[in-house]
Amino acid sequence: MDGFSPRLFNRRILRQFSALTNVQELGIEYLDIPKFMPGIRRYFGHFSPTVRSLVLREPKGSRRQILYFVGLFQHLEDLGLVYDQLDFQEESVDDLRLIPPSVPPLQGRLTLRHFARVELLKDMIDLFGGVRFHHMDLCDVYGMRLLLDACAKTLETLRVYPIDPRCENFSGRPTSSGPTLFADRTFRQDFDLSRNKSLRTVEILAASIRGGHIGFFKHVLPTITSCAPLKVIIIYRDCDFCSSNPEGRFWSWRFREVYKIRNFQLELCADVQGGAGESAVQTLRLLCIAAEKKGGFRDTFPKPLVFYSSRRPHREYWSEMYATNYCFPL
Repeated sequence: MDGFSPRLFNRRILRQFSALTNVQELGIEYLDIPKFMPGIRRYFGHFSPTVRSLVLREPKGSRRQILYFVGLFQHLEDLGLVYDQLDFQEESVDDLRLIPPSVPPLQGRLTLRHFARVELLKDMIDLFGGVRFHHMDLCDVYGMRLLLDACAKTLETLRVYPIDPRCENFSGRPTSSGPTLFADRTFRQDFDLSRNKSLRTVEILAASIRGGHIGFFKHVLPTITSCAPLKVIIIYRDCDFCSSNPEGRFWSWRFREVYKIRNFQLELCADVQGGAGESAVQTLRLLCIAAEKKGGFRDTFPKPLVFYSSRRPHREYWSEMYATNYCFPL
């Protein structure tokens, strides 16, 4: 696939592109950074004063080249690096003399998808004097421990999806009996959140923790030492209810076991995209009502909230994981 390169520009297009001003959110697919070097500022320098959010999907280039591009935006707060699948190819030989032209704040949201370039994360922390993200949205990410430690004093929201958000198993991991990542010893160590003193919210997909969910939360919740009120959000997708026995896929009433470990506000979210998703909303709500009648929420206070959220499919990788539209209290 052809990347986004100088070949796409002629004089007229470059003139129109350079006339764009006050751009605050910038997203580029398949950016071919090496082909823009060394005159990359000619094409993107006019964005530098205004861009606050940058998302790159499948960017081409060495880690120093990618960080040089990130450093063009001196007021950058949010950063997203999105890959379609994990890639463990060796990093290309880097020019260590290539230093980012500025040190952006990087204290908003970090979004990573299918990300295995741990050395890039190390360089980002070193070259920018650390990172201070308040929110992290991670799907199938290596180097998570590194990020959690780097943002130990600032992280407020952690969204983690070891399963692809489209309900597809990510590549290269076992699929025989559901996700096994949470049983992995290294991954459990990555989920030691004791250093993240400002953590307020932990979000996770229901499909990601099915089966061993109680063991996972029994491990995670005691590690959270933040004194802020904790919110746990479990996100259900349409595919979680695609069975003849949806109750078998709904296990939230068992959370009374982990409330004894730590108090938290539980929110259950039906993350749908309209149409058939309405049935998932009603299914989730009815299952919660049934669980309440059985005394499943007896030990929990306050009662869980059930949310219906929608998002535009084409922005799945480019914006918030969900935007809440309606709230149904039990």
